[in-house]
Amino acid sequence: MDPVPMPYLPAEVWLMILERLPPSFFQQDIRRLTLSKRWYSLAFPTFYTRIEFTPRVISRLVHRKSRSLDKSRAQLRKSLRSVNIVLDGLPGVNGSSRSGGGGADIACFNTPANLARFCVMLLEFRELKEVRFAARWPNRAWRADPLQGNYLHLRSVEPYLTLLTHVTALDLDLCGTDVAGDAATTALHFCGHVRPLLSRLRSLRLRMRSICHLALRPLDDGRPVTLAELRLSLYLGRVSENNPKLNASRTCPYWASWERTVPMDEMRARMRALVKQMVEPKRAELVHLAPSGDVHVWDASTGVCVKDESEKPMKFHPYFEGKRSRSCFHKHADDWQFDDEVGVGGIFTSYPDEESDEDET
Repeated sequence: MDPVPMPYLPAEVWLMILERLPPSFFQQDIRRLTLSKRWYSLAFPTFYTRIEFTPRVISRLVHRKSRSLDKSRAQLRKSLRSVNIVLDGLPGVNGSSRSGGGGADIACFNTPANLARFCVMLLEFRELKEVRFAARWPNRAWRADPLQGNYLHLRSVEPYLTLLTHVTALDLDLCGTDVAGDAATTALHFCGHVRPLLSRLRSLRLRMRSICHLALRPLDDGRPVTLAELRLSLYLGRVSENNPKLNASRTCPYWASWERTVPMDEMRARMRALVKQMVEPKRAELVHLAPSGDVHVWDASTGVCVKDESEKPMKFHPYFEGKRSRSCFHKHADDWQFDDEVGVGGIFTSYPDEESDEDET
């Protein structure tokens, strides 16, 4: 029997083929989308389920009006499932500006008003289930730098935490900036704005430049925890091999300003208490940089800490070599009690019998 000519395959067969092709198939040669109108119409809902929105793209969506854009929005309302919003700093902040032109688009995008307008636009996309909000720094081998200033304001990100109630998965990758108040110099304890998400989302991923255990404590308003999957990364990336602490999230200044790094054992204790309240499959993981230079993933359900083979180990400065044999956590940390009835709002940053270890990452 002769094979059926490709253009005459049923639409169902085309969809089966498209679902098994990676997006790179079309990225390698965009002309593959233009073989026919039929091909493009079938490919659109399959390959536009996940989109990364850069400043220039969002600027066009919120500022420009045209029939083609209206048509694209209408198609996206049916197909879009995941949005990736990527901010690489602000033009002119600390001398960093993005190359490639388009300055007018980028400059008018990076304002709280335009971010809010884009969030309101996403309210129309009722099939949207996942939002990733990434705030990084440009033109670097690493995307995090704890010594750089802040550029993300609360009124820019807050709508994405409160308005998109139909979204069930949120990824806050804020390794390039802390969330500031009305001005970049206004300090803000952002962890309190994360707490309501524990009783609304199914999946939450956090990688923040500053964080404390309060972000893992549900609100005391009677609402049950709806979270089923939680991944908290205290590892910001390969920022420095001279000072390992620069590779890790720092603790919130309002709570323990004298302690730069996040107290690891407090986060583990709070996560163990939270995982008991989570819904199935109750998956909670803590990613951190071990004293050995490896990246480890700690499972809150099992208490097992394993090496992340996907991350390349770091080789620290000789000053830190003597600490490589130390364990990731304090030996008495698993005996801590961190339930809502005990130590509410408290911080356990003192280790009387191990004061020499309090600088451990």
